[in-house]
Amino acid sequence: MNKLNIGSNSFVGDGWLNLDHPSQRYGGEQKRVDILLDLSGGHPFPLEDESLCAAYTSHTIEHLSDIDVETTFYEVYRTLEEGGVFRVTCPDIRKCYDAYISSDDDYIGGWLANPQGRPLFKSMGLGEQLLFIIASNLSPFSKRNEDLKRLTNGINVYTEEEISYIFESKNREEALTYFTEECQRVAGHLQKSAPGNHISWWDFEKIKNLMEDVGFLDVKKQEFNESDYEVFLDFDEKNKDSVVQKPYTVFMEARK
Repeated sequence: MNKLNIGSNSFVGDGWLNLDHPSQRYGGEQKRVDILLDLSGGHPFPLEDESLCAAYTSHTIEHLSDIDVETTFYEVYRTLEEGGVFRVTCPDIRKCYDAYISSDDDYIGGWLANPQGRPLFKSMGLGEQLLFIIASNLSPFSKRNEDLKRLTNGINVYTEEEISYIFESKNREEALTYFTEECQRVAGHLQKSAPGNHISWWDFEKIKNLMEDVGFLDVKKQEFNESDYEVFLDFDEKNKDSVVQKPYTVFMEARK
C-alpha cells in the first residue's frame, strides 16, 4: 500500500509517492515528482479508491483557496484505505494572530526564513507583516521588487492603518477571512504567477472542522515529530518547511 506526500517539494522517502506541481518558484527544490498535479481547480488525484495507507502534506494548503483545500481533503479521504491516516502541517494563524494582538514583534518578525529579506520585512508595520503571512499579496512586502510588483499588479495593497482598522472592527475569523477572500477572488492568477504566496488561513479549529466534515475521525493536534501513528513518528523533520517554520506551525492528524 502506497503513502502520499502532497506538495512534496524536496522530500524523498522509501515507499512514498510525491505529488507536486512543478513551477519556476520551486523547481530548484523539487527533487522527485511521481504525480504531477495542480491542486488548484478541483482536479482529482490519479489514484484508485483506498489505494493509500497514509497521506501527508506540509505547508501546502495555505497556498490554495479554501475550496481547493476542501477538494484535496476529500481526495485524500477517497484514496485512503479504512484506518488510513492523514497528517497536515501549515502555519498556525491562531498563534500569529495572538502575537499580533499582544504586539509580539519578535514572533511576527521572525517569520521570514530568508535572512536577506528579514530587515525589510521587520521594517514593515506589525499588521503589514501579519498580512504577508495570511494573505501575502495584500501586504506592501509583496511589492518589494519590480518582478513581484508586476506579478501582483492590480491587487489591492493595505496600509498599516487600514489593516489595524479591519482587525479592530471585526472579530478574528471575520478579519482573517476578509483578507483571504480578497486573494481567493483572483486565486487562479495568483497561484500561477506567485505560487509561493499565501491565500488562505488555517488553525486547529478550522482544519478540525473541515476534516470532520469530510469524514475523518480522531482529529488531533500533535507536536513536531510526535504522532499516535508509527508512520508519522519523527516524520516532520524529513519535510523542509515543517522544520524551518516549526515555531509557527500547527501539526494535526486524523484517520479514516
